[in-house]
Amino acid sequence: MRENGWPHVIFETACSFRARAWLIGVVVFLALIIGLGSQAGRFLEGASQSPERADVLVVLGGDSGDRTLKAIQLYKTGLAPRVLLTGVEDSPFEARKAYLTWRAQMLVDAGVPPDAVLLDIRSANTMEEAVNTRQLLVERGWRKALVVSDPPHMRRIDWAWRKAFAQSGLEYRIVASQPRWWTPDSWWTHERSAQAVITEYIKLCYYLATK
Repeated sequence: MRENGWPHVIFETACSFRARAWLIGVVVFLALIIGLGSQAGRFLEGASQSPERADVLVVLGGDSGDRTLKAIQLYKTGLAPRVLLTGVEDSPFEARKAYLTWRAQMLVDAGVPPDAVLLDIRSANTMEEAVNTRQLLVERGWRKALVVSDPPHMRRIDWAWRKAFAQSGLEYRIVASQPRWWTPDSWWTHERSAQAVITEYIKLCYYLATK
């Protein structure tokens, strides 16, 4: 009787939901790739926005340097008086601190005052970056953030940040870096671009199926 009790039913239901969610995700993924074809890369970067004045520049984790360089450019044009760096997603705490250090050094070497560089060592994924930044804005009395990441991440970042900032009265704008490896119109012919596009569509499908 125990096997047919509520715990067993709940477990089976949860497993069935996960299976359906992943199946839906795979179907949507294939449909998007096939339907968009050469425009798949453009769709991913399509949520990027032009920069405006803000209280803080947020440079998201996973950066190999392009995002920090974009933040330096935006800082030097006077669009924000400070820069917030977030850590590497899903990395050990000690690794995040080291990762933040070299990026912070890039900013300081480029002329950003050390006291204008803020570090987020808590966030472990895109949603946490959004939620923790929102909390920082509230605590500091700031109203707007410029969020910097690489072009293929723009669509997913917008989904996450839109949800985190809903009904908060706060604002964000996502701004794309300018990496040389990104080739949106021929993404399948370049290894890193192809990896980025495929990975992003898998993540988008996961968001659609589970969020």
